[in-house]
Amino acid sequence: MSSVRARSRRGPVIVIVALVAIAALVVGVLMWRDRFGDGAEEAEALAEAVATGDFAEVPLVDRSAEEAATERERVLGQMLEATGEPPQVELADAGGVEDGVRTATLEWTWTLPHEAGTWSYTTQATLQRTEEGWAAQLDPAVLGPDLAAGEHMEVEAVQPQLGSVVGRDGTALYGPHAVRVLGLDKTQLEEDSQEDAARELAGLLGIDADRYVQTVAGYGPEAFVPALTVREDDLGDYPLEQAGDITGYRAMEQTQPLAVERGYAPGVLGSLREASQEDIEGSDGEIAAGDLVATGGVVAARRDALVGQKGVVVRAVDDEEGTRRELHRVEATDGSDVQITLDRQMQRLATEAVADQDSPSAVIALQPSTGDVLAAGLGPTGQSYPVGLVGRYAPGSTFKAVTSLALLREGLTPDTTVQCPETATVEGVTFKNADSLDPSLFGPMPLRDAIAHSCNTAMLLQHDVVSQPALAEAATTLGSGQEAPEGLDAFMGSVPPEDEGAQHAAALMGQGRVQASPLSMAVVLASIQQGHTVHPRILADDESGPVEVDQPLTEEETTQLQGLLRGVVTRGSLDDFADMPGEPVIGKTGTAEWTDENGELKLHSWVMVAQGDLVVVAFVEDGSYGSTTAGPIAREVLEGAHGG
Repeated sequence: MSSVRARSRRGPVIVIVALVAIAALVVGVLMWRDRFGDGAEEAEALAEAVATGDFAEVPLVDRSAEEAATERERVLGQMLEATGEPPQVELADAGGVEDGVRTATLEWTWTLPHEAGTWSYTTQATLQRTEEGWAAQLDPAVLGPDLAAGEHMEVEAVQPQLGSVVGRDGTALYGPHAVRVLGLDKTQLEEDSQEDAARELAGLLGIDADRYVQTVAGYGPEAFVPALTVREDDLGDYPLEQAGDITGYRAMEQTQPLAVERGYAPGVLGSLREASQEDIEGSDGEIAAGDLVATGGVVAARRDALVGQKGVVVRAVDDEEGTRRELHRVEATDGSDVQITLDRQMQRLATEAVADQDSPSAVIALQPSTGDVLAAGLGPTGQSYPVGLVGRYAPGSTFKAVTSLALLREGLTPDTTVQCPETATVEGVTFKNADSLDPSLFGPMPLRDAIAHSCNTAMLLQHDVVSQPALAEAATTLGSGQEAPEGLDAFMGSVPPEDEGAQHAAALMGQGRVQASPLSMAVVLASIQQGHTVHPRILADDESGPVEVDQPLTEEETTQLQGLLRGVVTRGSLDDFADMPGEPVIGKTGTAEWTDENGELKLHSWVMVAQGDLVVVAFVEDGSYGSTTAGPIAREVLEGAHGG
């Protein structure tokens, strides 16, 4: 009996001991957790560290903080440089603990370059419980989606297809063209032979040898140094067989945005070029390497539409294995075509008409009903800028169209008698008529004849009748001084309203401080032809329409002005146009005196004519009388436009 009772008393003892042991274990675990936490805090710290690159506060498995930062730079360095900012990394899920291991989920968000939006992904990070506490495992898969050992991430641009500038008939005038970039490959040249090779190539290509020698010397030892970019169509103009005999010579095939022809419509189209280092550094981050920078004209106005929007592709790259796999892609948005108002046939006519001029010259063709600039031809000699658009010249007697409107508004009519003496003096300044004016015309005459024969003195003697502000207002009515159309760098004329005395008198005959460009005078005549203030346009989608002015043209004023300018053709200085078939031609000649840098007196030669829905203005900077120099140019264009 006693032995049985003894055994029954040991049962509760064993249970109690077991319970004590379990309690001790639980207490130990709780004490360990109290000492080192559950790893969630370390997971948060890891998320911050991989975003910033600072691992000083993150215990790591088998890595120091410096080694972790180096690994992050290896895997993410190119991405960080390309995006320009660190990613956002958040602890999306701290995960649970199993067997001393916590698996946390990190959510990454990158702001991609080239305005390609953001890219988000998640990675898994493992934290282990060690005797010293929780420590994170850092490997490439923590930094990028499914990255293997040895891989790193790279992002590069996906280039869009460039759009084209097209004319009114849809013909491409500016866009991608095949070119050859000719130059020297320095890897094929000994240092002591580089200068001789550069000079020989420069001589064959017709470029500055000294400058190219300096350029070659300034490039790195393994660089290709461009000398000249040539259109594929123009390769026959250069002795490339001889160039091929030069050690180091290379011709690289590329595609570049260019005009349909060299020198086509300068000042209208503008240009695109690859950004220089200076462009990049001065852009405050707006321009990156490889971007296209627009300069001038419609290309600058519609650069974004033409260029499109770059996309991006992110890849996992293993340089040792030579593998590249795509992780993320944003497709590029191709550029679109931009239609302008230039008519290729009219542009050809305008350019050919001034091709033989030996001084700066221009032809502007304008459609009055729409304001469309149909042509902006430029002479081949001395043309450092598009004088037809931005030139600032005294318009001479073409401005008498403006003066006529001002006189009509003061109550004169085409039949009003005005005086046309050989000379006239205003405030001590003597003015004379052009030597070409028939002396038999001196004396009284109706205003219509004063305009037809372009009598200077008849105009300036009206200085007491028409004030300078009234003259400026008449110019505004006819479109002078308005804002340049979108897409064109242009000077639209100027009549200073404050001029008085002799300056005011000179303004009445288009001299003094009055200035105009061929485009602005085309607008003046187009406004008379159309009967309202015309606003020119070069972009086909420009819907700005007619200009609102304080004193619009009236129907009576339009009829009278057209009659006055018709008289210039039927019995005046533009009688060479009287036999033109088709609708009646109206217009005005102009000659303005100027003095060159040597003090020699020269003449600007002007003619503006309108026939139907077409205005043509011809200008030669150093010419003779308007009817003599500019007249034949304008007639050639007008005849060509009508199939003559």
